[in-house]
Amino acid sequence: MCDFVVLGGGGHARVIIHGLQSLGHQVCGYTALENVGALRGVPYLGSDMLLAELKPQLPEYAALGIGKVVPDSLRSGLMDRLFRLGFRLPALIMRYAVVHDDVDLGEGSVILDGAIVVSGSRLGRACIINTHASVDHDCVIGDDVHIAPGGTLSGGVVVGNRCMIGTGAKLIHGVRLCDDCLIGAGSTVTRNIDVPGTYVGTPARRLP
Repeated sequence: MCDFVVLGGGGHARVIIHGLQSLGHQVCGYTALENVGALRGVPYLGSDMLLAELKPQLPEYAALGIGKVVPDSLRSGLMDRLFRLGFRLPALIMRYAVVHDDVDLGEGSVILDGAIVVSGSRLGRACIINTHASVDHDCVIGDDVHIAPGGTLSGGVVVGNRCMIGTGAKLIHGVRLCDDCLIGAGSTVTRNIDVPGTYVGTPARRLP
């Protein structure tokens, strides 16, 4: 019996569908602004704009299949809309992720294959911990944060809402990021960041 619907039709949606299928779930379909054909055998159900009309025939559970590459993403707003329509968005831990049993995961967050989130860490809602990203002990991550593939957070790091941590970026032990920061791919954050913006390099510095 189908138990999930996925919102989105791009690459991240395919990853989420694969992960759900690997966990034994059946995805009834996906919604997106345009029909891109079946995704891993999952049919297109219609535009996101039709979700209210489609809701009576859809399952209780939904997953966000829309990725995030900049701080100001659509994920939180879409999640709010899904809640208003009566969907539930559980946190998802994919089959080959490692998440310690005392980690607190917010609604709609997803830990993808190869990622590690360890003891004492807390994630807000609608977060993505992407492939082979690592979140060490006692980190606190806000809402709508994306840790891209290979990103590394040492212990005790605090990341504000809506931040984007680029591929392979590193945050050393105990640093804090304010809301709305983008940390460029391969950059290293060695001290607290208190001003929103884009930071690149080692040590990471704010672009003008």
